Amino acid sequence: MTRPQFDELFSLFPLLEVIQSTDSNRKVKKLLETFSCTRNMDLQDFLCNKAVTFEKNLRSRTYLYIDNTTQEVAAYFTITISTLHTDNISPEVIKLLDGYKNDVVSIPCFLIGQIGKADKFEPRKIGEFILNDAIEIINQSQKSLGGRFILLDAINKEQVIKFYEANAFFPIEKDTASESIKMIKPYFEVS
Repeated sequence: MTRPQFDELFSLFPLLEVIQSTDSNRKVKKLLETFSCTRNMDLQDFLCNKAVTFEKNLRSRTYLYIDNTTQEVAAYFTITISTLHTDNISPEVIKLLDGYKNDVVSIPCFLIGQIGKADKFEPRKIGEFILNDAIEIINQSQKSLGGRFILLDAINKEQVIKFYEANAFFPIEKDTASESIKMIKPYFEVS
């Protein structure tokens, strides 16, 4: 699928805009419940049960891709500002991430907290477009505020890690037994 085809099939809406333009919480919840992701129930649970609360409490921003034909949520991503806690990260990597010191216990960053597509859109290769939109929005903030990297917790599966690596992320930990692995996309050059 090409980007123009993707943009023709799906419209991107900030969840906050949907909340503000809808006359009842029930209608918003009904829309969010059109998203089904049985491969990763955490994605479904967050969107259906937590995303509105996080929006209203200014904890994060969620963006919805609405299928222009069915008016269902096809995919979404959630972004926020966060901190990376440096427990179990080597001093060399801490200095690389912080850019200044090698003994800090946390480093501010941007976070892609959730990113996913509904089961019915699984066969479509749209993940790169969704990820690029999330990065583009973060880049606008980074230009104004600074910041050294984007963080995400990837599912610790080879296919998922390769997808993010192909999009300029790299792992900062190597725990093969863990369900997820922290990956970053730096704004600084890595030698």
